[in-house]
Amino acid sequence: MLIYIGRRVLAVVPVLFGVTLAVFSMLFLVPGDPVKMMLAEFVTMPDQIAQMRAQLHLDEPILTQYGRFVANALRGDLGTSIRSRRPVVTEIGENVGNTAQLALASMAVAICLGVPLGLVAALMRNSWLDVGSMLVALLGVSMPSFWLGLLMIFVFSLHLAGSRRRAVAT
Repeated sequence: MLIYIGRRVLAVVPVLFGVTLAVFSMLFLVPGDPVKMMLAEFVTMPDQIAQMRAQLHLDEPILTQYGRFVANALRGDLGTSIRSRRPVVTEIGENVGNTAQLALASMAVAICLGVPLGLVAALMRNSWLDVGSMLVALLGVSMPSFWLGLLMIFVFSLHLAGSRRRAVAT
């Protein structure tokens, strides 16, 4: 059991490295210059941009920047938002309630659909209901959530609201 736990703990190391590398890379993958975005409202001179780069340590080598990023993240300092100029931890804290509510609602929908479909599939093996429930499960797992969200907006807001308006008008 200890060997299993040790392997699982060791498996976390490359995952955390990959996650920190991906998050750190977002700064460089976003189009545009973050310093120019932060100073977009102000008339800026090249020396002001250079001063802001030095203040944000963007003039240092990339490995030094990554090391600083990881050290700050371990202390709980995730930096300042480019858009709102507020601490990122505060931004996350304000939105964690909505995220939890959305996660719980999606879990409830998944359970309300998954348990009955699983029971039908188990009770009626090799029937068309079994195949249909497996198809629904496969689509639910493989469809990207952003695409499913767009489809649900399309169905619920456009089609159902439109049919309701037509029914009220007649």
